[in-house]
Amino acid sequence: MRKGLWLLAAGALLGACAPRITAEPLPGVRVDVPIQVPPPASPPQPAGQAQGGVTAPVIKVLPGNPLPPAGSAFVDDFSSYPTGAVLPMVAPDRYGVYKAPNGTLSPAVAETFTPQGGLDKALRLEAANTTMLTTGAPDWTDYRVSFRFKYETGGTLDVGLFVGGGGDRMLIVRLGWGYTGGVHLIKVAGDQRFTLVSRSELKPLTEALKDKNWHDFAAEARSDGTVRVMVDQQTVIEWKDPDYRAGGIGIGINRLGDRIIWHIDDLKVERL
Repeated sequence: MRKGLWLLAAGALLGACAPRITAEPLPGVRVDVPIQVPPPASPPQPAGQAQGGVTAPVIKVLPGNPLPPAGSAFVDDFSSYPTGAVLPMVAPDRYGVYKAPNGTLSPAVAETFTPQGGLDKALRLEAANTTMLTTGAPDWTDYRVSFRFKYETGGTLDVGLFVGGGGDRMLIVRLGWGYTGGVHLIKVAGDQRFTLVSRSELKPLTEALKDKNWHDFAAEARSDGTVRVMVDQQTVIEWKDPDYRAGGIGIGINRLGDRIIWHIDDLKVERL
């Protein structure tokens, strides 16, 4: 027992005499304490860069597709796309979109009725803060665009001719306009608008377009600035512009209510 007590006392004495180890660094030595930091968030992927193994399409104001050669045509009846497909996303080589900063991609493929009551696919345009489906390139000229359209509810139909590459310049054909109705040709330069032609006397015509039946639209745009617009084979606009002579095409609707829906089908573009 005395031997064990002696050993304990000796151990305590040696512990008291041993040098102390502290957390203080030696003079002139820097101690770095690692800090747990959450990993940085993945940077946003630009359009066209792989995202999850899938390459996102590059959406442009104008897709840049060439004008069809003489004797041929750009034709789309929208039946080859899946229902709900947003065209600038699934066919960026054929379609672009012009939209306001707060706009959304709204031109999608949807089911609709044929004149005979059968189901078909068409382009559905729903008001989304100045959005236009576009096709073409800044050098398009001497072309004819035609399509069928059907009013569902509210708003007016806008067709852009000579659409510039940035969407900041074009001639807009507007079918119906607020309480005045009729057909109008509006010149766009940036955020400015100027009404070139106002045919309010055609209000009976544009009101008749709201019968929810299919109607025909056609427009010719020539390199000398001449624009000719037909609705149901009737010429409604003839104009020669001194400034705009080339550019693509845009189709959209102007918001004049809460729920605006139009359908577009059988789009055709041909060289004059």
